[in-house]
Amino acid sequence: MTIGIKNLLGSLGLAMSAGKLVAGATLFDKIKKNKVLLVLTVNDMGPSQLKKINDKCNFYKIPIYQGLVSTDELNQAIGKTNTKAVGVIDPNFKKLIEKNIAKEM
Repeated sequence: MTIGIKNLLGSLGLAMSAGKLVAGATLFDKIKKNKVLLVLTVNDMGPSQLKKINDKCNFYKIPIYQGLVSTDELNQAIGKTNTKAVGVIDPNFKKLIEKNIAKEM
C-alpha cells in the first residue's frame, strides 16, 4: 500500500468520524438532494452497482473516483462492513481527499 493510499484511507476515516461521509441508501438520497460533493467506489464493486452509481453521479454532475481501494481497505478505514461506495459532504474533506488522490495518480 502506497503512502498516498494510506493518507487517503486516513482522510476517509477522519471524515467518517466527523460525520462528513455518507454510505448505503443514504448516499443515493444525498446525491439526489445535491448534498454530495465527491463519491469514491471500491475496486471490487459489482458492474451493476457501479453502473447505477456512475449514472447517478453523471446525471447530478458529481465527481466519482473508482477503484482506488478495496472493500476491505475502505471498510477498515471507516469502521463499517460491506460498504462499496462513500460520498463526501464537506468541502474541506473533499479538498483533502482530492489532494490525497492526486498524490496517488
